[in-house]
Amino acid sequence: MKEETYGIVWGTVLLIIGIIILLIAFSNISGILQNPSQKIEEWVPTEIRSPTAAFSWRSQGTSIGFIDTSVKGDAEIINWQWNFGDGSTDNKKNPTYTYSENGDYTVFLQIEDGNGKSSNVQASVTINEESNQGQTQVSSSFDLGLGSTFKRFAVITLFVSLFAVLVMIGGRFLIAGCRLLRPMPKTFKVNIKPNDMEFEVPDKPKKVIEEEKKKSWFGKK
Repeated sequence: MKEETYGIVWGTVLLIIGIIILLIAFSNISGILQNPSQKIEEWVPTEIRSPTAAFSWRSQGTSIGFIDTSVKGDAEIINWQWNFGDGSTDNKKNPTYTYSENGDYTVFLQIEDGNGKSSNVQASVTINEESNQGQTQVSSSFDLGLGSTFKRFAVITLFVSLFAVLVMIGGRFLIAGCRLLRPMPKTFKVNIKPNDMEFEVPDKPKKVIEEEKKKSWFGKK
């Protein structure tokens, strides 16, 4: 393949690659500028908070009433599944149940909200002739959402850096393609040694010679 043909082929290829890379980068940048919140949501979807199951109870003899104290997430709780520990179940929010005999029972509650998120909790309940009450422990946490915010910031920074790198790479491909399609004038490097160089000392001008003679004549006097 001749050198000119080689330059045209590869120059065209590099130009096409550079244009494609720049189109990808600028299309995403344009989408960010037009609707930044939508792009951010695509990259880092907002986490949906799940509910937290909890309940309290109060017994009177073998009869016990359960009260749902669950904390909802981003959607309302729509389903409750109770298991009273003796094989009996219920799907009411605040059921009342009467045990057939005294004893210790493990009561289980599972909840589900409108987003399909679920949570469960269990507690040991004592049934005897005396009245008693209790509740499950709900861990309280103070969350400022810094983890989610940092994650979103990190992902956004990563994508913006990626687009910047794509623009640089695309620009490099374009420049390389243009140079191959329009090659620069060829240059040659020539090394000359001092021994190969000749200098010609010009004769002194006539005026300079006359002035030198005058100075030498006055000097003799």
